[in-house]
Amino acid sequence: MVTIAVKTILLLGSLLACALCSVAATESTEVTEAQLKQQPKYPDDFYDRPYAERIAWLQQQLVQASDAARRYQLGSSLGFQHFSAYANEPLRQACAQTPPQAFDLDYRFICTSANGLDYDSNMRDLMALYDDAIAAANIDLATQVLSGMAWKQSEHGDIASAFRSYEVALSLANQASPEALNDVMLNTAALYVMHGDQRYVEKGVQLQKEAIGRLEQLVQQKSNAMDLDYASQIIGLTQHNVGVAYALHLLDYQQALDWFGKVKPEHTEVWRSALVFSALSAAELGQKDKAADFVTKAASATNSSEINSDYLDCYLQLVQMKTGQGGELKRCQQVDAQAPLEVRLDIYKRLAAMSEPEWRLLGLEKLHGLFISRLESQLKQSSSQAASHTELNRLELESDLKTELLETELSLKQAEQEKRQSQTLLIVAIMLILVLVILAVVIQLRQKRRLAQQYKLLSVRDGLTGLHNRRYFEQNIERELNYVRRCQQQGRSTTLAFFLFDIDFFKKINDLYGHHAGDEVLIEFSKRITTVIRDTDLLIRWGGEEFLVVARTDQATDPHQIAERIRQVICQQPFVVTSELQLDVSCTIGVSVYPCVGPEQRLLDWGTLVQLADAALYLGKQKQRNCWVCVDSIAASVQIADVLQQGLERSAQLQHIHLTSQFKLTTASERA
Repeated sequence: MVTIAVKTILLLGSLLACALCSVAATESTEVTEAQLKQQPKYPDDFYDRPYAERIAWLQQQLVQASDAARRYQLGSSLGFQHFSAYANEPLRQACAQTPPQAFDLDYRFICTSANGLDYDSNMRDLMALYDDAIAAANIDLATQVLSGMAWKQSEHGDIASAFRSYEVALSLANQASPEALNDVMLNTAALYVMHGDQRYVEKGVQLQKEAIGRLEQLVQQKSNAMDLDYASQIIGLTQHNVGVAYALHLLDYQQALDWFGKVKPEHTEVWRSALVFSALSAAELGQKDKAADFVTKAASATNSSEINSDYLDCYLQLVQMKTGQGGELKRCQQVDAQAPLEVRLDIYKRLAAMSEPEWRLLGLEKLHGLFISRLESQLKQSSSQAASHTELNRLELESDLKTELLETELSLKQAEQEKRQSQTLLIVAIMLILVLVILAVVIQLRQKRRLAQQYKLLSVRDGLTGLHNRRYFEQNIERELNYVRRCQQQGRSTTLAFFLFDIDFFKKINDLYGHHAGDEVLIEFSKRITTVIRDTDLLIRWGGEEFLVVARTDQATDPHQIAERIRQVICQQPFVVTSELQLDVSCTIGVSVYPCVGPEQRLLDWGTLVQLADAALYLGKQKQRNCWVCVDSIAASVQIADVLQQGLERSAQLQHIHLTSQFKLTTASERA
């Protein structure tokens, strides 16, 4: 929302910056994490000092430092301090002087956010950083990266992709911290307000109000000064943005005044902006004295160096014209092209509605210029549908612009009848609309294909363990089955073994030690499995604590050996969850072999093979756990449904199937 909304993506990082200031690089010398952990800590009062003093101390220490790791620590700390203070240009300089190391994901993120690269390059860097964050199980950072990508996509005019990125971020948010979840919700709400119709503007406002409530709860829980300052700044920023939504989109000026009244002078990023929009709201309500008082306060308020104030100056002139004080037209002529689109559109509409000819003509010309400079590029990036899973069914910004511009054309024609200078430009503009609509379809298809490839990568990995998921399995299992079928036709003995296994007593681990400990066990479990299987084998997180391995085998005993290797690698060493907690973990494994050996060389579908492996797993759980059970073959005359219905042990006793296991099974003759 109004210029400052971009900051909500980055404000969460101010907490992160403080936590990581003691870990951070000069020059391009290789530095390791171990070296950074050995560096001396900063003074106890370092974070209580003003920003300028912290910067001066770090620069002085840099001059004296000779060790590469110490210089990296100090240099990247400079970057985090500039990041927390919204000093983007000094941050870019710090990142150039101290390039981030590959392992330093948080420092990479703030440097990528401020690197100033072209859109495509920036998207590639963010996508690579997202992949690394997921691999490192850093869900908070992965959520932040997706949120940053979404905001840049929306700035670029690619609103559909922005909502897709938020969709993925929201799917991760249940594993992230409350701060990360709040960040995603605030930015999704901002896009609702900026690009939605009245229904979604109201929904965005409601989401922002709920976020304020959560932040106020955080304030009650936090004791760290930097945490409290972060929460206070976000609360002030969100209160300001709610006021802007009422003032610019819902036109409820009394509500706008109430919300701007909640913003305090210590909210330096939005204080002057809140005063200016309060003046505008009071003027629209006819409260001239109150509007004049807000104008006086705004004139003396300090402006953040990072926020362009041209459009705020223009709003002040509009207020003065509205209250009969007279304003300077040149202030509105100087509104920067980098000002937020929603602000420029609102200002130009207000100018075009004024009775003074010069002010009205400026508004009409600016609206026409907005079409030339903005609508053309956005048409090339537009999408016919957007945010279907994030509740926004279509984009309204382009539609609003088109409607405003078509209405403006009628006004321009009337003005052109008096001056006759703009007729050629208007005809060209109308032709451009028709040409660009056709061109947008072609460019849109190309953009969708590229994004589809990116999001495909995000959809086949498990977010916790980094292993492939069921979707990946379903996309690749037929290839493995077809390979075995070809081998069978050529007379080769190649088979495919399905290993379905889960962690014994996993629920007890969650109940006794908490879900965080359970997640750590799942991560370590998946790492150990990868050490005893081949790169060509499929390793899938099947769901919960269940995993599936599909491996090609050549000998009849190969599945038994693989199952035993998996069992031993899990139980031979305790799982180190924390420095105080070590757990003995085991697993039970069910195995089925494809194709089933028999006179007909029966070929089963993969779903049935997984059912057989699951039945074998269940039998192992019944008997003793920490073991494996393998369905080696099924008699040619036996129906699979009968085997599954009567159970594997009973089927083995009847010699309908052949089982191999680590425990003794009772045969039919023994039972007799």
